[in-house]
Amino acid sequence: MAVGEPAGLRTLLIDDNPDDRELVKRELRRAFSNLETEEILDAHGFMEALRAYPPDLAITDYQLGWTNGLAVLDAIKDRFPECTVVMFTGTGSEEIAVTALKAGLDDYLLKAPGHCARLPTAVRLGLEHSKPR
Repeated sequence: MAVGEPAGLRTLLIDDNPDDRELVKRELRRAFSNLETEEILDAHGFMEALRAYPPDLAITDYQLGWTNGLAVLDAIKDRFPECTVVMFTGTGSEEIAVTALKAGLDDYLLKAPGHCARLPTAVRLGLEHSKPR
């Protein structure tokens, strides 16, 4: 475990694309040795995860087969306001990014070549920002 890295980084990975989930897990495992990931594939799994335990981190796509990233963000922040949320998406727009950031999103990254390497940095900054003062 790296210095300053919390024990057991409880992470919700909300994306209905298995390749994208693997990409996110691979990038985060490179930076966080303590990653505990729960993959969320549908609305039922999401609601169960919100009831199960408070996550430290949520990574969500914007366009999901059962909802969108703004609804996911609202549900997480309503239940766990201190949770770091990063939207990692191939869809969306500048308007959606601005709306999400105003609603408490920690970062908005596009699923584009070179952008996935920024994911660990976005997560670290979000986690630092969410720490109780």
